Amino acid sequence: MLSLIICLLPLVSSIPVEVGKINETSKNLIVNIENNILKDVQFVGNFNHTELNLSSLPDLRALEKNAFDNVLDVESLILTNNSLTSLPDFVFSNLTKLKSLSLSDNQISNIRNLFVGLENLQLLDISRNPIRHFGRGHLFGLTKSVRILTYGNILWSISTGVFANSFLKDTEEIKRLAAMQNQENSVKEQKIDKNKIATESQDRKFVEPVIGNTRLKICKSDGIVTSLEILLKDEELVDGCVEVPIDTSMKVNLAELGIKGFQEDWYRLQSLLIASLDLSNNEIIEITKETLNNLPSSLTYVNFQGNKIRRIWSQVIENDHLNILNLRNNLIEEIEEGAFAKTNLFELYLSGNQLKSLNFVSSLPVGLTAFLANGNHIISIPDGVFSKFFRLNYLCLDDNKIEALQNDVFQGLKFLLTLTLARNDIKTIEPNAFKNLTMLQTLDLRHNSIRDLQKGTFAELTDLRQLNLANNKISKITFTDLAQSVHSLYLDYNEIDILEEGNFVRTPTSTLSLIGNRISNITRGAFNLPTLRDLRLNNNTLTTIEGDSYEGLNLLRRLWLSENKISEIHKGACKNLGSLYILDISKNPFQKLENGALHGLNTAFGTSLYVFENNLKEIQGGVFDDV
Repeated sequence: MLSLIICLLPLVSSIPVEVGKINETSKNLIVNIENNILKDVQFVGNFNHTELNLSSLPDLRALEKNAFDNVLDVESLILTNNSLTSLPDFVFSNLTKLKSLSLSDNQISNIRNLFVGLENLQLLDISRNPIRHFGRGHLFGLTKSVRILTYGNILWSISTGVFANSFLKDTEEIKRLAAMQNQENSVKEQKIDKNKIATESQDRKFVEPVIGNTRLKICKSDGIVTSLEILLKDEELVDGCVEVPIDTSMKVNLAELGIKGFQEDWYRLQSLLIASLDLSNNEIIEITKETLNNLPSSLTYVNFQGNKIRRIWSQVIENDHLNILNLRNNLIEEIEEGAFAKTNLFELYLSGNQLKSLNFVSSLPVGLTAFLANGNHIISIPDGVFSKFFRLNYLCLDDNKIEALQNDVFQGLKFLLTLTLARNDIKTIEPNAFKNLTMLQTLDLRHNSIRDLQKGTFAELTDLRQLNLANNKISKITFTDLAQSVHSLYLDYNEIDILEEGNFVRTPTSTLSLIGNRISNITRGAFNLPTLRDLRLNNNTLTTIEGDSYEGLNLLRRLWLSENKISEIHKGACKNLGSLYILDISKNPFQKLENGALHGLNTAFGTSLYVFENNLKEIQGGVFDDV
């Protein structure tokens, strides 16, 4: 066992020694280090020793719990620039006269239960340690007068209960929190009804099982399918025929077989209740009468995704059993009116084609429930084109070139639940564009060029749950007429620079997102949102936290203020934020959290304060107190 005893006499007290350097003010000191653990330290002689400097001791990695029992009168303890990784609980608790404690430049990641009893401590330096979190009770024992230096740390979060006694429970506070929870539960949050639509054949399950060891074969000549039939037991495949899989959902997979077309009477599986046919990623350039017209009544879904179809002709497809048709990612430029008139389509997928017009839509089957034509070149929606589709509940026109929504453009869609128009070039929305869409729950208008919204634009959307207007050019807030059903409103990356009194009244009820605007000022009364849970103000230009700005947010749980320009936080900033669970002030330029700066945050249940990527240099012990 390695044992080092260092004795420094007055005549040599300033001479460097092998295991460290003792401050010149020390007179006589014995340091006992065994196996990189400080076992004991004591002064020699009857002198008044108030400073103990144990900095820069090579390979000092740990302290024994009773290491300081013989230096109880020390007022300054310096343990900087060592290799300490973890410290025993209560290791400093007997140093009740300690006024300054420096633990900087070590490898300490956990400081829990280190400072109990240090009521006289005035300065704690824990700079340049890999401390990520100040959890509940981690700084218990420190008083309001202490200064905590945190230069160069990687601090991620601080609990508002960091100074609390985590060994005791405040029963009165627990009762109060329970009452708050009951209040929260009494506010009934709307639930989004999810409109389930099939997008791919593999998402659909059918009840008919494959009988026995049924096998199938497809035969083709020069890419033209001549037959799809059962492969008999012991039958050998001839040239031009291959076995194809059939799964338990009764889907036949004919994808990526180089199919170009179909011969008459090619389908010969009438004895099997086949439910879907996957023809994706072949070389099909045209849907002919032979393709679909003789399929059995059990086969309701056909997938043509990723082929080379350019036009859908009228008077060709005649199949009243076909319910779902997937034509995604073809080269379709034109669909003639009446092309699908002799089908009973419920869902039609036309995403990723070359369509420029929606004129054909009015001739689609009246029973249509889902229509997707995103990723085309559509420039306008003709008047009345959807007027007969009262069963339609999902309409997606994202990623087109639509510039305007005129009055009554969605007339007739009385049961529409989801309308998405993201990534178009919409500049104008006439005031009655959404008239009579009383069942609509989700409206997505992201990534357009909307600058002005007239009052009443959304007034008739009485069941709307989610409204997304992110990435537009909106500068003025005009949402006082939103229905109380709206729980989420997204206004991210617009051109809003100020929030004024009355901007938000009652709605949204759960989430308001204003990320990436230019907001520099929030006036009192901007948020009259008593049930709001999430408020996102990241990446704006706020310079401080004004307490009055957040009046009216009685049940706010999460406030996101990262990536602003907050350089100072003064007392009163959080006076209306007592209900928060999370306050994110990361990536802001403030360097100090003074006494009283965050008073108002709840310290009982431990609100989490996010401070990552800040230049935080000092925290005062009364930061959460009314001092």
